[in-house]
Amino acid sequence: MRLGADAALLVLPASAPEAQAAELLLDGGAPFRPLSQIPMPDDAGGGTILLLRAKGGSAISLRLGDGPWSPLGAARPLDGLRPLVASAPRLLALLAAKAAGPLRAASDAGLARDLLSLAQPVAQAGPEAMRPLVLLGQGRALWRVDQGGWLVTPQGLARIPDPEGGLAPFPAGTAGAVLLRPDGAPIRLPTAPSTPPSLVELARQATGPQRGLLRQAFIALRRHVQEPWCRDSVRDAQVLAMAPPRAAAETANAVGAAVDRAISDHGGGVFVVGWLHDPLRLTRGFTLRGPFGAIPVPPDRIFRVSRPDVVKKFEQAPFGDADPRPGFVVHVPDAGPGPVAQWRMEVALGSGDAIELVAGPALVPAAQAREAVLRSVNPLDVGPALLDEVLAPAAARLHAAASADPVGQEVVQIGQRPAAPSVSFVIPLYRNLRFIRHQIAAFARDPLLRDAEIIYVLDSPEQRGEAEHLLRGTCGLAGIGVTLVLHGRNAGYATACNTGAAIATAPLLLMLNSDVIPDRPGWMAPLVARLGSDPRIACVGPKLMFDDGSLQHAGLYFARGPGNDWFNCHYFKGFPRHYPEANRTREVPGVTGAAMLIRRRAWDEVGGFHAGYIVGDYEDSDLCLRLRQAGGTIVYEPAAELFHFERQSIAQHGGYAGTVAAAYNRRLHHQRWDSTIETLMAGFTRQGETFAAA
Repeated sequence: MRLGADAALLVLPASAPEAQAAELLLDGGAPFRPLSQIPMPDDAGGGTILLLRAKGGSAISLRLGDGPWSPLGAARPLDGLRPLVASAPRLLALLAAKAAGPLRAASDAGLARDLLSLAQPVAQAGPEAMRPLVLLGQGRALWRVDQGGWLVTPQGLARIPDPEGGLAPFPAGTAGAVLLRPDGAPIRLPTAPSTPPSLVELARQATGPQRGLLRQAFIALRRHVQEPWCRDSVRDAQVLAMAPPRAAAETANAVGAAVDRAISDHGGGVFVVGWLHDPLRLTRGFTLRGPFGAIPVPPDRIFRVSRPDVVKKFEQAPFGDADPRPGFVVHVPDAGPGPVAQWRMEVALGSGDAIELVAGPALVPAAQAREAVLRSVNPLDVGPALLDEVLAPAAARLHAAASADPVGQEVVQIGQRPAAPSVSFVIPLYRNLRFIRHQIAAFARDPLLRDAEIIYVLDSPEQRGEAEHLLRGTCGLAGIGVTLVLHGRNAGYATACNTGAAIATAPLLLMLNSDVIPDRPGWMAPLVARLGSDPRIACVGPKLMFDDGSLQHAGLYFARGPGNDWFNCHYFKGFPRHYPEANRTREVPGVTGAAMLIRRRAWDEVGGFHAGYIVGDYEDSDLCLRLRQAGGTIVYEPAAELFHFERQSIAQHGGYAGTVAAAYNRRLHHQRWDSTIETLMAGFTRQGETFAAA
């Protein structure tokens, strides 16, 4: 008999031999087996139902075991199934599951109508409690039900999982619908249910019953919060239902505690920073509570850190001196199924009581949250374990989320752009614009730079008017043209440089910081000449000096530091400008990104700067190592001399100064390149000499 447009059912009685070996012919084609064999319940008389895919009008023949083929003739109407359904109504839920599964026919309106036709005679009226309680997004509602199953509407089938807390989401169009239950008779849903409040409206109501229903709704929806129809409603309702932050900060109490921040890491986890004053050691554990349930926090995941402000607060407390490290940070990588707008933390006491702490907003923009993570701990407290287990995982997720946002860019041409430049300058700008006049003046008085393409990339879009006004005035006086690229958001040093390089047109790229000023004209020629002297050279770096004339950079090398990580170091840093060894051209492990000349071909081959580093640090050495990996060499050229006002180009970045961003970048760099650097540095010394093997 037919079921819907593409399905057919064959009912084999319990007496039929070898039902498991049943084969079918469709329109005289090759034999095939049914999609599914459904054992009939004993209360339906036993036997087997064969489910197969067959369009209406198809001729079907059946063979059991080694027997002959028997044509089945025209399909019988559904009436043949009605006695079976009447004796075993749960057979309908089984048919719905099989049809929606192997047949992939959940949206088949004909199948739905057939199942409704079979279910209506045996369906029972739903209990009074079965009604919609909360409206959800995209026409869905949260119903109070006692059991899940298959919801059948004239439009198709929908799986309703077993409810959590007696609540389950139902799709739109439930008028005249039937719930096919795996255990029991079908249930008819009310045809004209009352209109309940939306989840957001429920969150606006402050009375006890509504709050209780809201909590039930969150628990019931936790398995659906990744679906668009649910996610936004759950998020918005949480935001409207937020409570004021709460701490236990009275100095007269035996236990004091607070959660300063509990913020989403935008990857399913939560980063928590707070403090605990417990000189009598009364606490026994921590539990995070969100709208989807409780999460115990393992003690070994909690790192204690210094908090001078808390020590000072409790230094005269009646229950004893404060712990010298009362602060704590913890990262819970899997904190639940969906967005959490606010976290609570329970501090369990030995008595069985608990102190409830309420944090502020958890849904913070990724870049802002990343800065909060990096600023949460004094850099002096950071060791490898704290970095690897807490700070780095949270910061990495937040950096990935922040980087996924579209940057957006606009190109403004100021003055004439060279038609065929020999070199393209790429200069990122962030906040500090005070060196631009000096840079432009130095470029303008160097005749060798007249055909250079100068590209500034502004990574602080709030300064657009100021930067454009400054460049138009300065370049107008100097008589040179520049290209200004405007980012739509702060994207970091690597992305800014990559953006500039993407629109550059010259065969050579000069990566230059905005706080680097040439000492005198003619500095570019030695760099270009050195790069052209050997096709194996991929990148050349100049001599850089502090403002007092001492050496800041004469090539970059790697040395192990605290924690056995590799640190970036500069040859002869602080030595006199004319120190003999610093005036020798030589191969070096790397050069600083403050000023490096690189072949465009080599840059494109390795993909430019790696954007996984935060704000700006270690991208340059990472690039040099990738250039070496691709077969290139790196050379230091002392005949090119420039002043570098070190760190001034990022000194005003809130996500760098005073944070652990440098430690994060160093650790990431070490993990990427540890063994490679070990082998590389075997051929170099700290004094800048190169062994024969190098």
